[in-house]
Amino acid sequence: MQNKDILDCCQRRREILKAGCSIVGGGIVAGCLGTTDDSSSDDTTPTSPSGEESMTEADDPTPYEVTVKPAGTHTFDSVPETYASFPGAWMDIAMALGIKPSAMMSLEEEQLKYYKALPDVAVDLGSVETLLDSNDSEFDKEVFYEVDADVHLMDPRILKRYSGWNDDDLEEIEHNVGPILGSMIRFPYERDPYYTLYEAVEKAAKIFQRQERYDAWVDLKDEVFAEIQSRLPDDKPTVGAFIIDFDIEGKSLRAAEIDAFRNDTRTFRKLGVNSAFKGDTYVRYKEIGYEKLLDVDPEYIALIDNLTTENNESFQQTLQAAKNHETLSELTAVQNENFVRSAGTNMGPIIDLFSVEAVAMQLYPDEFGEWPGSVGDVPTEHQLFDRQRVADIINGRV
Repeated sequence: MQNKDILDCCQRRREILKAGCSIVGGGIVAGCLGTTDDSSSDDTTPTSPSGEESMTEADDPTPYEVTVKPAGTHTFDSVPETYASFPGAWMDIAMALGIKPSAMMSLEEEQLKYYKALPDVAVDLGSVETLLDSNDSEFDKEVFYEVDADVHLMDPRILKRYSGWNDDDLEEIEHNVGPILGSMIRFPYERDPYYTLYEAVEKAAKIFQRQERYDAWVDLKDEVFAEIQSRLPDDKPTVGAFIIDFDIEGKSLRAAEIDAFRNDTRTFRKLGVNSAFKGDTYVRYKEIGYEKLLDVDPEYIALIDNLTTENNESFQQTLQAAKNHETLSELTAVQNENFVRSAGTNMGPIIDLFSVEAVAMQLYPDEFGEWPGSVGDVPTEHQLFDRQRVADIINGRV
C-alpha cells in the first residue's frame, strides 16, 4: 500500500473514532490495511489484557490536553485505544492501566515473565506489531503509518537518536498518525530529569483517562512499600549497582548511583540500602575499574535489569565466572555470593512490585524468605503483594 493510501486510511479511521464507532481487531479499521502523583477523569474503555472490557464511563469525553515533558502538549478529541512504544517503563505503565501494546520497537518473550506470573493477565506476542525487524534494521516511517497507533509512548529525543529522523520527520508522524508523548525515566537523559515513576503513571492515566486505576495503583504501592519497609533491619547493607551487564572480562564496569533521580535504581532506594558509588546524580553511569571496585568493596553487587533480561541459570553463570576471576574473586560480595538481581529498564508499576519483592528476598532472606530464582516461583506465603489484586486493577475491577 502506498503512503497516500495509508494516510487516507488513517484519516478515515480517526474520523470514525471521533464519531464514536468501534475499532476492529484492537486497533485497525477492518479493510484499511488488510488486517483486522493528579489527574481527573473517569475510567474508559479499551479491552483489557485479559480480554475483558471494562465499564465505559465517558463515551463522549470533552477534548482534553495532556502535557508530557519534553514531548509537549497534545489535545485529544477522543480517548486513545492503541499505542506503540519502546520496550521499557511506558509499556508496563500502560499494562498497569489495562492496555496492552499494539506495537513495540521490539519485544522478547523473556520480558513478559511478570505478566505470566499474574492471574487473568497476558500479552500475546502474535498480536503485537514490531516497528523494527531487528536491532540492525532501519526505522521506516511507513511502518508507523501501517501500525497507525493512536499515541506513541516514546521520548521524542530517544526516537530521533535511534531513527536518525529530524524534527520534520517527527512532526509528520504526529500530524498524520498520532502524537509522540513519552519521557525517558530510566536515568537522566541530557541532564534533564523529568518524572518519577508514579508521575509518569499519572501522565499515562491522563492520556488514557483511567484515573480510577491510577488511584488504585497509588493505594496498592503505598501499602506494599509501607509493609516491606516496616520489616527492614536498621542496619542496611552497602550495594554497588551496575547497569546493562557485568562485563567480567572488560576490566571496566558501568556503575549506577542508586540515590540519583532515576527509575532503574528505584528498588534499592525503596529498600534503603547504602549506595557504594556516590557521585553526580545526572550521570547515566560511570566506568568503574577493578581497582576502584576493590577499594570500595561493597557488601552486595546488584545487577540492574538482570531480573528481566536473564534467567536464574545465566545469572548463576555470571556469579561463577566472578568467583573464578583472578581479581574479582577478592571482592567480599563475590566470596559471600552476595549478588542480587533487580528489574530496571522496563520497570513500571507491575514490574516495580516484582522487583522489590525479589530484591527484599535476596537481601533479607531471614525476614522475607529464600529467593527461589524466578518471579513465578515465589511461594504464596512469601509473596509480598497480592497478585489477584494487581490483576483486578489491571482489568478495571477497582
